[in-house]
Amino acid sequence: MSLLNSIDRDHVLTAMETWDAAGGANYMLVRGGVSTHVLMHHGREYDAAAIAGIAHGLATGRTLTPADIPGGGAGASKHLVRLGFDIRDDSPPAPQRVPGTRSSTPRAPRATTTRATTSRPRVAASDRVDKLCPTCFLALPATGICDNCA
Repeated sequence: MSLLNSIDRDHVLTAMETWDAAGGANYMLVRGGVSTHVLMHHGREYDAAAIAGIAHGLATGRTLTPADIPGGGAGASKHLVRLGFDIRDDSPPAPQRVPGTRSSTPRAPRATTTRATTSRPRVAASDRVDKLCPTCFLALPATGICDNCA
């Protein structure tokens, strides 16, 4: 029997009201919005595991942390979906096994240093700033002496 079986839909709705009253949106900002399982309700977004933990506290008197929930955010999401809530899963896709490899765990792609794979946009040589004045941060002329600071 799962810890979350004591939660019903009314507990979750009350947990969302509690979350909103306590400034739960600020919690998401402090955490950097890193929740991978997001409960969506009436245009608002909630951390699914946190809401499930609060709902458990309303149902049983013992609030759960996301670490206490079996399966974490994914476990909370499954239970919330069973109760009729919408969940958005922002988890990164699981790495897929490449056929013909010996290893049972996929390897990370090798980092390459070719220009085609760099993430920085290309800048024309005429648009590059070679040196900046350390005082005013304007581009230095060919003389190397800042016209603004000299």
